[in-house]
Amino acid sequence: MTTAGRCYHTDMPDMRTNGVIRVRFVALSFLLLASACGASGGGASGGGASGVQSSKRLVELSDTEKGQLCDWMVPKAGSYGTPGTCDRSQPEAMFPFLTYDDQAACIEDSVDATATGCLATVAQLEACVNLLPACATFTDIAGLPACAVLSGC
Repeated sequence: MTTAGRCYHTDMPDMRTNGVIRVRFVALSFLLLASACGASGGGASGGGASGVQSSKRLVELSDTEKGQLCDWMVPKAGSYGTPGTCDRSQPEAMFPFLTYDDQAACIEDSVDATATGCLATVAQLEACVNLLPACATFTDIAGLPACAVLSGC
């Protein structure tokens, strides 16, 4: 669609959307990609980190670490609880994807060792999440290059 010389795309790329839907958990933690990729893995480094070892791959996290990551990222870009603070009645592209009833639901939705194509680290997830607005949607994440590394998750 073109309006006043500007081009607007009304459809989202299916591959990117499907990758995000499969692992809603991973989507939110990938912000400051340039600095995060250069970070060495020793846990939290400032207010933008979860406290989980930054160099650890997402597929290697224990449930305790997943819970810690969930508790860090869900309030940053989503919400716990029903109804929570995010509007869950939106269509798929505008649905706030980091909305869970509780930590257990977030952990259950997270990536595990069976996701062999997921090479993302905690630092990369944190970099993505730090760039997301409150009640982030699939549209928000699709527009962030820092979150692209999560598509294999």
